[in-house]
Amino acid sequence: MFRIIQPNTWYADDFGVPCKILRSTHEVIHYIRNGRTCIASMGRFQHEFEPLTKAQAERIAEEIETAEHLKRLRAMRAA
Repeated sequence: MFRIIQPNTWYADDFGVPCKILRSTHEVIHYIRNGRTCIASMGRFQHEFEPLTKAQAERIAEEIETAEHLKRLRAMRAA
């Protein structure tokens, strides 16, 4: 399937982490994942990423943040 990958769109990677597209060419995709800039080949991107709406990406990011916060609280209680 042909898909145009535009800047400022959101995708989820294999781990379900939201990624924001910075730029793309016919060979590579530059994106931000967890605050870091990453690069994926077009083939890898087509197989491992799925499109998200901005609202879906925000919700996933909030759920990940909540899970990390709960993990920290449990670690503090155990110590």
